Amino acid sequence: MLNVIDSSHWPLVYYVIPERVEDDVAGEHIAALNEILTRQQPFVLIFCGVEQPKDSKEFMRLMRAWSVDTRAQQQRWCKGAVRVEPDEAKRRSLWRKALRYVQSRAAPYPYKVVASNEEAGQVAQALLAGGDGQ
Repeated sequence: MLNVIDSSHWPLVYYVIPERVEDDVAGEHIAALNEILTRQQPFVLIFCGVEQPKDSKEFMRLMRAWSVDTRAQQQRWCKGAVRVEPDEAKRRSLWRKALRYVQSRAAPYPYKVVASNEEAGQVAQALLAGGDGQ
């Protein structure tokens, strides 16, 4: 199995979104996310990389289905997601998209966009402590 998610700093879980997810390994990404949920313990997802993998229809199909199928588990165990984007212009763009996503009530947990891994760690600790990550 691919090592796509780093949970060695539990309850902080790191995921680097790849440029592309080949169809033959798309299920491994979903299986790695499932492994995190099966722990049934609070965590925060910290991620970076591309906004969405390109030419990855199978991965996106599986991810959409997984998101729907595991929504209740995500709401219970994931205390938030923190996107790391060092580029200020990209960060502002991602934040606007994240704000629309959260306001649509489609997001199963709080979603933040920050500039650095250090800031992500601080936000994650606040989320784990029951705060809003501000």
